[in-house]
Parts: sequence; C-alpha cells; structure tokens
Amino acid sequence: MSGILRRCAALLSATALIGTLSVSPVHADDFSRVDRDPVAGLPVVLDDGREPDTALFSLRVADEDSVRAYAMVADEEVRPRTAYVESAWADRPEWTDTAWATDPADRANWIVSNSYPHLPLLSLGLSTGVPLLEEQTAIAATQAALWHVLDGAEPDREANPEDVLRVFDHLVEGSTAAQGGTTARSLELSPTHVEAVAPAEPLGPLTITSAGEEPVRLSVRGAPASWLVDSEGREVSLASDGDEVYLAVDPSVPAGVVTLHARGSSVPLEEGRLFTGREGVRTQPLVTAEPGMATSSTTATFTWHAEEPAAGDVDDEPMTVAPEEPAPLDAEPTEEPEAVTEVPETDDRNPDEGLAFTGTWLSGLLVIAGALVVSGLLILVLGRKRR
Repeated sequence: MSGILRRCAALLSATALIGTLSVSPVHADDFSRVDRDPVAGLPVVLDDGREPDTALFSLRVADEDSVRAYAMVADEEVRPRTAYVESAWADRPEWTDTAWATDPADRANWIVSNSYPHLPLLSLGLSTGVPLLEEQTAIAATQAALWHVLDGAEPDREANPEDVLRVFDHLVEGSTAAQGGTTARSLELSPTHVEAVAPAEPLGPLTITSAGEEPVRLSVRGAPASWLVDSEGREVSLASDGDEVYLAVDPSVPAGVVTLHARGSSVPLEEGRLFTGREGVRTQPLVTAEPGMATSSTTATFTWHAEEPAAGDVDDEPMTVAPEEPAPLDAEPTEEPEAVTEVPETDDRNPDEGLAFTGTWLSGLLVIAGALVVSGLLILVLGRKRR
C-alpha cells in the first residue's frame, strides 16, 4: 500500500511541476555561462601589494558559440556556475557618469579592440615593441590595463616584467583617445518603460535597436487583452533594427502592466560588450574581447491606468446635523432599553475588501480536494483488487 501512496504522490507532484513550467517565460539559452579552464596569464603585482591572477575566460553566449572575455575588477571572483546576461554600460554610473574626458567604458572598449585576442600576438607585439610577445604576457598586460581604467589599479613598476609594462602603457595611453558611444547593447528597446493615463490610442512607441539583420521575435506577457501593433495599427510579432512598435489595449481593461520581451538569435556581438550576473547575482563582471554571435534578449514595460476623478467632482460639503431638542425639566426619566448585540452572519469573505474569496484561493482548494478524492479512490480500488 505504501508503494501506491508513493505513486499517487509522485503523480500529483509531476502535475504541479508541469503547471509551474508551463507559465515560465525564461528560455534556456537566454543567458551565458563561463566555461571551465580559462587561459591563465602572468600574475600582476599591484602597487598596493596585491598580486591577483590574470586569465582570459571563455564565455558561452549561444548554444555552440563562445567568446573570450576579461575580468573587470581586481577583487571579484568569477563564479563558473553563474548565469550571465548582456548588460548596458549605462547601468554602471561609475563607468559612464564621470567627469573625465573619456569614459572608462569607452576606454575599456578601445583596449579590448586593440589587444589580444582581437589582435594576433604578432601584430600586438610589433605595435608595442615586443616582437616575441607571448600569450601569458599579453593577457596579463591587457587585464592590468582594464583594471587600471575601470578599477584604478596601478601595476608595481619594479615587480612586473618589462614586456608586461610596455604593452600595458601602450593600451592605457591609446585608450585616452577612445571615441564615445561605442558601448551599446547588441539588442535594445528604447525607452524601457512607457506609462499612460486612460489611453485612447496605442501606447508607445518603443524603438528596437539590433546589431543583427534578422528580425527580432517579440511577445507580450501581462494583461490578456493587449497586443503589439506597428505604426499602421497592424498586429506584429517580429521587428527589425529601427522599427517602432506600440501596445494596443482593449478599452474594457482600465489598467494593466505588460512586459514586452524581445529575443534575437544569432545576433552579432561585438567586442567590448558588458556581461553581468543575471537578476543582480553577485559575480565578476566580464567584458568580451572578441566578436561573436549571441542569443540576445531584453525587456520593456507598458503601464496604464484610469484617470483619477478631479477634486471638484467629489461632494465634500459638510453634512448638516439637526440639533437634538432638550428634554423637558419635569419629564420622568425613562428606562433605557437593554443593548442587544447582534451576531453578524459569518460568510467566506475577505476582511480587508468585504468580498467573497474567489479565484485562485477557491480554485486551489478545489484542486487539492479533487486530488485527495482521486488518491483515495485509487487506494480503495487497488486495495480491493489485491484482496
């Protein structure tokens, strides 16, 4: 009998799991992971005594495509099991909102675009005066240059190899002339939030920016009576770079929130793209050091609500209460009737809103009750068969 109970419990658990997965909007390949066994570079001795290791990581950005990447800061661990997503440099004000002539984000982009592995070792060595440049040296110098422009780290001039310092100086000095505006994401929606009050027309527009030529797949989740349209009012589910989309809503829905999901496959990913832990998970930020093809996705939200009534529409005149007439002085006192406390009828209502519990609460009870009844019937039938 215990085996029957275990099978019934497993059946119910599987049903609940399938219901949970059916509403999950996350795609399995919408994030990236760091492959194991990065290529090690020489350790770099910093002027404060630290001696962090350097490495060139491999970041899997699609099903079968990986790009190599460097760490962004000196004192952070790369967690191999952590999910990474492409992020906007603008979300990191310490690298974009600065008083310097060239933003650290643009300098980092210039460094990886003019160093190894984007450039072969021979080309980088000839441009830096190190003709026999080795891979470990190039990795250490590039990593030190990124730490310098992004984290303020300084290498110890007495403790590091001369070849590392030569390549480091070349990259740091060259990055001061980097051009701005080179750190956009490979797929973006602008703006990322649209809000309206009692909209008579579709909400928007949102502009799609994509580095790829193939259309981006669009979908919405949230209010059921809503759909995406173009500027002509035609329903759309695909968009290309530069297209504008709007959200049309049913007038019978006075308020709602809708999330627009944009997802592109085989989107070109240039060097200098920022990757961080998904959903704010703490891990070492990475910057891509070579181009590749990625599965890229991003989101934006639409919000609308009904127009609030004006202050003049509310009857705020004070109520006039007639004064009570005083009782005659010679009147005999009357006995007050005993207070009767009425016990309110109990019903299945929400004490906060005064409405009956319905919807998810009631459905949950019905599902649980049904599952228990089915389990009991199965146990009784199988038990009788055994007899």
